[in-house]
This record gives sequence, structure tokens and C-alpha cells, in this order.
Amino acid sequence: MSEMKKPKVLLAEDNPTVRKGIENFLVKWGFEPVEAESGDAAWEALENDHDIRLAIVDWNLPGLSGIQLCQRLRTRTGAPYVYAIMFSARKSHEEKVMALDGGADDYIVKPCKPSELRARLGVGRRIIETALTMEGGAAAAPAAGEAGGEQVPDGAGAPTDADGNDAKDDDKEGGE
Repeated sequence: MSEMKKPKVLLAEDNPTVRKGIENFLVKWGFEPVEAESGDAAWEALENDHDIRLAIVDWNLPGLSGIQLCQRLRTRTGAPYVYAIMFSARKSHEEKVMALDGGADDYIVKPCKPSELRARLGVGRRIIETALTMEGGAAAAPAAGEAGGEQVPDGAGAPTDADGNDAKDDDKEGGE
């Protein structure tokens, strides 16, 4: 049986330490990170690789800002939808609303617990997979619990990762 491709996630973050920490979690969770240290590099990656369907975008990027990147995503044509998560230290209600109105699909204040980021990526993944199914388009990436995805036990137990480890352990690994 052929193995399904790992879902690609654009990681647009200018801080190399934060970028590396998130990259490590993305790999652990079964994603293929596509890194960009500027808004311009992020836009180039999105334009050249239509397999990227999820994005984690820092607000304050050199070149295009995270908001400008999201606005461009929402106005481009002829390319697949990208679920964009704004990842920013900006905490005010007004800034969150500005990001969501500007084209972000979700907003996470950093630092955050890795389990929250993973859960929000899961939401984006479900939305993209549903859209692909409705379009009758290309095969969707594996859902949580399938090969390459996370395992969720029956009943009210805590989620586990692909290795069977308690997902809460992710929060202890310093992804803030």
C-alpha cells in the first residue's frame, strides 16, 4: 500500500528559535513544514507550491506582514484555499479582530501550548479535507487517527500522538 503524502504547512516566522521549535512539533505531528523567514519568502512559497494548504503566519514579518500575506491569500485566484493561522504576541481584542477581518482563519497568541496549536491545525485540516471532499477533488490527507495522524482513544481518554504518548506531554516540551 502506498503511503499518503504528509500535509504541508507553511511556517512563516522570522525568529529562528521559535521557527525551529514549531518545525520540530510539526514534524512530530506528521506534517511537512515549509519554512519562510519573511513575508515575501512565504508568499513565494505559497505561489510556487499549491500543495501547501495550511499556514502558520507571524504578524510581524520582514517584507510583507502577516496581515498583508493573509489579505493576498484571500484575493488570489486560480489557487487552492489555504487555511491561515495568525500566530502573534499581539493580545488585544482589536488586533485579533483585525487579523481575522484581514483574512486569517484563526488566531493564536504566542507563546501557546503546543497542544493548542496542534488542535487548531487539526481544525484547519478538517476544513480543507471537507472542502476537497465536496469538490470531489484530489485525495485528502489522512485524518487524525489514520496513518500519519494522531490517535484518539475511544471514550473520554486523553488524545495520544502517533507513538501512543499522552498528547499533554507536548506541552511539557517547551514549545512556547
